[in-house]
Amino acid sequence: MKKNKVKKKQNQLGFWGSLRANLKTSRFFARIFVLTVPTFLFLSILTAFKEILWWQGILYFVAIFILTGFLITFVFKDLENFISYLKSLAQGADVELPRFHLGIFGSVRLADAFVSVKNLWSNQTLSDASILERLPTPLLMIDTHAEIVFANTIAQDFFGDSILHKPVVDIFKNDIFSNALNQIVSHETQTQWFEFDYQDDTPYTFATRIERLPSVAKNNAIAVIVMHDITAFKLFKQQQSDFFANASHELKTPLSILSGLIETLQGPAKDDEIAREKFLKMMAEQTDRMTNLVQDLLSLSRLQMMDKTKQNDIILIPDLLKGVVESLTIRADTHKKTLKLKLLHDLPRVIGNRAELHQAVQNLIDNAIKYGEDNSVITIKAELNNGFPKKSERYFDDIRQVIAISVHNTGNPISSQNKQRIFERFYRLDTLKSHRTEGTGLGLGIVQQIVQKHDGFIDVVSSASTGTTFTIYLPVDL
Repeated sequence: MKKNKVKKKQNQLGFWGSLRANLKTSRFFARIFVLTVPTFLFLSILTAFKEILWWQGILYFVAIFILTGFLITFVFKDLENFISYLKSLAQGADVELPRFHLGIFGSVRLADAFVSVKNLWSNQTLSDASILERLPTPLLMIDTHAEIVFANTIAQDFFGDSILHKPVVDIFKNDIFSNALNQIVSHETQTQWFEFDYQDDTPYTFATRIERLPSVAKNNAIAVIVMHDITAFKLFKQQQSDFFANASHELKTPLSILSGLIETLQGPAKDDEIAREKFLKMMAEQTDRMTNLVQDLLSLSRLQMMDKTKQNDIILIPDLLKGVVESLTIRADTHKKTLKLKLLHDLPRVIGNRAELHQAVQNLIDNAIKYGEDNSVITIKAELNNGFPKKSERYFDDIRQVIAISVHNTGNPISSQNKQRIFERFYRLDTLKSHRTEGTGLGLGIVQQIVQKHDGFIDVVSSASTGTTFTIYLPVDL
């Protein structure tokens, strides 16, 4: 049975092969006939008028017939090969240029010109591919089955080297993405713009564009996906919104208290001296709270506006720390704390803004005074280190010496979850929100802003057994 099928297939191939050969033969003689008809008519006229003998006419016609066949064999074959070559290139096949015969019809020169164009196209294609590879945003191409056929370098860094030839919906398991992709694949739309969230080790938000290509690309791609990472922008917008909401809330509370106290003093407690003294004290506290908040907001605004200005003060850290400790000693005594300064090395100078660094250290010590245990020691220490700590991103790249200024206190520890947010503006720990001492929630945000402005790094370590230590790392001016 199998042999019969094979034999039948061979017979079919033989039939079609013979048919193609016959068609080629027919085209050959048809071309000769068309080209020699004018010659035949001309020779017939000459013979009729006895300009030439009949056997001479036949001889001339045969000679011209043979010459025409000879030319057709080479010229038309060259043209057919050239047309076949062009079709293969148009279909994206990488085929070699066929051999052409030299002749007056310029086949070789035409082929050479087209090879030059092909090389230009190839170089342009390679250049375009190189540009796509080096784009700073992830770019993917998909085929008709919505499988990834191309991913540039940054896309593979984001989503892994093994994403090629995988269904794109398996990478981005998101309903918004899937719906947009289906509309592109099904020809409902040519372009889709949307945002979607991608969860990896860390969450990302991508502004994404999927666009269908005008024709199928060489790698069988039918659509391109360009993704812009807007995670930082979205976070900034959220922080900005939270900042204004929190600032409004922090100002609204003391204003409401002041309004209530004033109304009481103007009404029921108008002639009550004891109540008046008590309410005036409360009003002074709320006024101080608003004053501190406004000052902190102005400090943040000033730091942001002057972020690009140069820091030209020559600062001796021991003198700076001694000045801060001396200014806060009375405050520490009032809160039953003791300040202890340790200078472990002869510290070199740093270049920066003396007032800002003074404020940063003061904020850290002030927090330790407010939130540390009663009758405890707050240790302020400064030492010289060879480079930034390992947890810093600059540990491997920045080889400068750094001065580490640490403030240690004992008290309620900071959880690992809160460590990630403790430097956000207006963020306060639950344990501190119920504390008898209230702050503006901006102190650590100001510290971080100052440290970043001085090309430094800030770190916090906290546990129930060892207490809490905030450390500022400042690069030394070499």
